[in-house]
Amino acid sequence: MAAPKGRNKIATETKTLKVDDPAPDFTLRAHDGREIALASFHGQSVVLAFFAFAFTNT
Repeated sequence: MAAPKGRNKIATETKTLKVDDPAPDFTLRAHDGREIALASFHGQSVVLAFFAFAFTNT
């Protein structure tokens, strides 16, 4: 199965996390174009909210 256009992984290639598992480091682009890595918040509480496809033409 090929990944959807613009993506390089599909869900079956990504580890499923369990409650209390540490999140793997990743980098995302912010609304202002900056790249932000989860690792830059080490030692702080972080809430992640993902809205899949909410702001795309997909």
